[in-house]
Amino acid sequence: MTVPHPPTLAGRLAGHARDRAGYRAISAPAGSQTYAEFARDVARIADRLRAAGLRRGDRMAVLAHNDLAYVQLVYAASWAGIVLVGLNTRLTAAELGAVLDDCTPSLLFAEREPASELDPRCPVVLLDGPEGSEFEHWYAAGDSGCAPDAGQTGESVVLLAYTTGTTGEPKGIQLVERNLREMAEQAAAAWALHPDMRYMACLPMFRMSGMSSVTCCVHVGGEVVIPSGTSVAAIAGAVEDRGVTHTSLVPTLLADLITENTAAAFDLSSLELIIYGSAPSSSSLIDQAMEMLPHTGFSQGYGLTETCAGVAVAPIRRRGEVDRHPGSVGRVHPTCECRIVDVTTGRDVGTGADGEIWLRTPQLTIGYWNRPAETAAAISTDGWFRTGDVGMIDNDGFLYVHDRLKNVIILGGENVYSVEVENAIGAHPAVLEVAVVGVPHPHWGETVKAVVVLCRGQQLDERELDGWLEGRLARYKRPRIVEFVGDLPKAGSGEILKRALG
Repeated sequence: MTVPHPPTLAGRLAGHARDRAGYRAISAPAGSQTYAEFARDVARIADRLRAAGLRRGDRMAVLAHNDLAYVQLVYAASWAGIVLVGLNTRLTAAELGAVLDDCTPSLLFAEREPASELDPRCPVVLLDGPEGSEFEHWYAAGDSGCAPDAGQTGESVVLLAYTTGTTGEPKGIQLVERNLREMAEQAAAAWALHPDMRYMACLPMFRMSGMSSVTCCVHVGGEVVIPSGTSVAAIAGAVEDRGVTHTSLVPTLLADLITENTAAAFDLSSLELIIYGSAPSSSSLIDQAMEMLPHTGFSQGYGLTETCAGVAVAPIRRRGEVDRHPGSVGRVHPTCECRIVDVTTGRDVGTGADGEIWLRTPQLTIGYWNRPAETAAAISTDGWFRTGDVGMIDNDGFLYVHDRLKNVIILGGENVYSVEVENAIGAHPAVLEVAVVGVPHPHWGETVKAVVVLCRGQQLDERELDGWLEGRLARYKRPRIVEFVGDLPKAGSGEILKRALG
């Protein structure tokens, strides 16, 4: 008789260690593990975390690229009843410092290179180095491992995912075990995920899209495959070597696969499903990908970090199949409710009309870390989350996302908030006014454009502005297009008309 798995990441892993002990759980550059080995090391790490003084609800941060250790730490957090904070490796030291100040971790697990530039504010355990991984020695010596924390329930916070927010300040989104469990079950049903799947983790795990995909694979007892790099050759080679069946790709990478005619050089026939998204995707790009991989299904979804990734999924489509709802992100999950609300009146709009997308779902965050006012502003007392996205629902129940109230620019899968960039540019003494918008880009989906008005008598060029922003903003947030103008277009209220700047 199969014993039910407890509703936590650790409980799920412990169940697989019992039921799928000899099946491979992870293949990564740092090594491969079966489910029995994976659970053994996760238990040892949890034991060491407790020995280091961490207690239920304490935070530990991870600053690293995808590898075996990252996945182990995610599950060790659940095993020990600790909250994991994934740090974006692309942020500057100043930006990372703001996140660390906000979440106050007790330990930081980091790769040597980014850690060397950082004031960690807490003890650091290195995940790499010239003499090997300090982390492996940190947890392995003499540790027998412990049982999963009996106090860890579906309502326990296990992840703290940071977004910069429209104010430019870091904002931690608290996700509980129930959120991840519900997300995994809905994704498994929508995409027919199965225990024999081999999922290639290309998206970084500090992003919810990357984290959710890995936990979905482990949820069904599949194998997580982490490629040796982010180049087309590394990714295609991993597909061929491990017989990868599923993966998630941002449009940039999908375009690179097509451009380099990868299918002619590698055997990609094992691919059952490619999930695309995290940035705007053109229909022509998807059509070209289908031509290159006629045996592969393609699908996309819609979700936010606050909803623990996807809450809507588009039907899987293959070459030759008609897209009956072009531009749609699909239908919302059966357990998710969706409303389209007039932002002025607060009333629901009719079918086919635009409004703000509101969601109510078991995947929804319990709130922002130490930000009760922002939580109350985003989530109503009866559980509706105001997404800040504008969209509509058609007669068939398909959801379309048309615009972003919060002016989020999505560049190669990374969110860039215009207000944060505007604040950084506006701090330059020569700048009088600035507006930042996203404009279409053939490779990245969108790129950042800044329209700048200088103070009278001041001079500034694009190169000087970029130099000013170095160290203040991560490279991908800095504008690739800068236009200097005499004034900005404005409405009668004085509001800048950003739609005229794209």
